[in-house]
Amino acid sequence: MKKHLLLLMAVWLLSIIPALAQTVDGRNFGIDGFAAYAGTPGTNHYLAGGTTGGQGGDVVKADNFSQLQAYLQSSKPYVILVDHDITTGIPCWIESSAIGYLCEKQDGTEGVKSTYGERIMVAPNKTLIGIVNKDTGKAPLFSCITFVMQCCSNVIIRNCRFTMVGAPILKVGENKIVAWRDGAQKEVGDPDCIGIQADANSAKTDWGAHIWIDHCEFFNGDANNKDRYDGLVDCKNNVQWLTISYNLFRDHDKACLWGKGDSDVYDNCRTISAHHNYFKNIQGSRLPLQRGGNVHYMNNYQEGCQDGWDLRTKSVGYADACYFKGGKAPILPDGGGVVNINSDPEYGIVYDACTRRITGHAGITELNITKTDAEFPASQYATGTWVPTDTWADYYVNNHDKVMDVPEICEKYSGAGKIVIWNAYTSSIPEADATKFQEACATQLTAAVYDENGNKISGVAGGGSETDAGGESEVLFKLQISSSASELRIQKATDVRDIATYCSTLTGGTAKIGLRNNAVDSSNNPTEQKVIGADSSERHIRTPKDYIYLMITLDKALAAGDVITFTGKGTATNEICFMADNTYSATEATSGRTYTVTAESPLVGKNVIYVSRAQASNTYINMITIMRPDQTDDQEETPTGINTIDNTSAPLQMKVRKIMEDGRIVIEKNGNKYTTTGIKI
Repeated sequence: MKKHLLLLMAVWLLSIIPALAQTVDGRNFGIDGFAAYAGTPGTNHYLAGGTTGGQGGDVVKADNFSQLQAYLQSSKPYVILVDHDITTGIPCWIESSAIGYLCEKQDGTEGVKSTYGERIMVAPNKTLIGIVNKDTGKAPLFSCITFVMQCCSNVIIRNCRFTMVGAPILKVGENKIVAWRDGAQKEVGDPDCIGIQADANSAKTDWGAHIWIDHCEFFNGDANNKDRYDGLVDCKNNVQWLTISYNLFRDHDKACLWGKGDSDVYDNCRTISAHHNYFKNIQGSRLPLQRGGNVHYMNNYQEGCQDGWDLRTKSVGYADACYFKGGKAPILPDGGGVVNINSDPEYGIVYDACTRRITGHAGITELNITKTDAEFPASQYATGTWVPTDTWADYYVNNHDKVMDVPEICEKYSGAGKIVIWNAYTSSIPEADATKFQEACATQLTAAVYDENGNKISGVAGGGSETDAGGESEVLFKLQISSSASELRIQKATDVRDIATYCSTLTGGTAKIGLRNNAVDSSNNPTEQKVIGADSSERHIRTPKDYIYLMITLDKALAAGDVITFTGKGTATNEICFMADNTYSATEATSGRTYTVTAESPLVGKNVIYVSRAQASNTYINMITIMRPDQTDDQEETPTGINTIDNTSAPLQMKVRKIMEDGRIVIEKNGNKYTTTGIKI
């Protein structure tokens, strides 16, 4: 009995203390900072023992993308080891790495070879560890793969490299990563190397927590513009207890965005420890760009960068023993945030050959300063008082180095492949295991798994997306206009033409163009309407009011809640009409390039719909996508009085969200979910 009690006590102690120390060269590289803490009991963010990742789960090895995706998306905990570079392995051809546009021909006769990208929707309780490859001498590199942590908790990623160089994008849209799924191109999200967020259902209620990103390398570069790639490590919404340590961020424009906008600011949003990170040649900004939240910025080294740590609306920071060399504006505290600087010169900040500095503070040392454009007097901007122990009384970091030692320490230890890490998690490296891979495939929590050809692995459960935790949407129809050697013109109301030859993507149905009425000139003479032109500015469907309509024939009939998205080239506020059975269904006025409408009567149940303009000015459409959101729902709602479907009381506001095992239906009405008691199918 006594031995049993001692064993239980040992297990309990291991559950509440931080991870064991990992010592190299006399330095402790174990978890520390905010990620080491359990958080406040009684809150969503509380996790006994702090960040432990996949501790307690199987130790597995991922040899290819499918295995990596399956393990990271599983509902089971895993410690995942990788010892070589991984891509999807599915070839594509792009115009150049700097631009990334997919070529018209995908047969290798034009452009440069790359691979299609992909997305991994990381599930909770995962540890991903890179092993230095014995042949290359480098840690594994994940290329063109975005790792998304949506409403995710308890994740560790260490000793890995990430890049979006060569990631393919479409010529229209917003530089989204393009994957090859089930025989078609599919945009799968922003080209962030790692994106951390919590807005699957609502940013007001969702949350994430306990993430440690350590000893990794992030880079892009070779971009024709700053929007070619997105963030290296972005963090948005209500995400707490993070540590980002000993990473190398290099050769990029917009590095790290922590807080996506002024609306992403509220009390107690985001607690982040960022220490011993090496920012090198960031020729843009965001080291990070912080909105809201509390950031301990300690022992970081910026070298040859432009705009650095940018404290915006309601952001709070503590600058602690950081070294800035050759920077344009290492700290920007004039955007609405406040910064507290360690007043001890040995642990303050150093400006070495920098411009746009904070001056007049006891903790600031200036070296090799030749310009005098100091724009941030400490009396005006360095007004913060927060230190990490204000948030957590026992806050600690393993190594608090003097500021003059920071460049040497970061150059030696920051980045992937600098120390051996895998042996802190296992005594031996396993071989890839087909049985464990199948187990992971059968327990998918967040998204589907795709094989080496981009096909969904059959029998895989789960779904999920960056914006819908319930599951991936089904593509009912997709049309994308490509360039053409000729122009498509129509003149008579009876002139209906198939436009398939003008499409780079046309799946899930057919599309034809016709005239609603005869188009006439000022003398009432018939006039031709140019719909699709040959030059780059005319790669679209042009729809003037009452003249041209687009007829879409779908393989499946529309259902309530299906989402119809149109992307065009215009920037003005316009309207698009949707019709079925000669009845207008809706008009949607949207400022900008994208128009989105959710299907309701009379579109529901129809597989032929018509699209035209509702106002006098032209609308230009490059892409049309019709999606059916996944209708899984993890929670059965308590019945609240809806026992019949009342066709006379706003039936258009009802959406079927789930069919229960006993045949009952989960219905969403006016934004609320109900489970029927008198209706079964």
